[in-house]
Amino acid sequence: MEELLVHFDVYKDNKKYYAKVKSELGGLREYSAKTLEKLMEIVALDILEELENL
Repeated sequence: MEELLVHFDVYKDNKKYYAKVKSELGGLREYSAKTLEKLMEIVALDILEELENL
């Protein structure tokens, strides 16, 4: 059976990129960065740390 572990959405305004990350363990958290690359790095590290603890 499939289980959703993490869900995230990425948004952009004129100056920054934003991500909303939601999971059972970590709840809802939000991140922002000036570049998409930096935002993806932040989100990836957060998710990796969380999944390593499963």
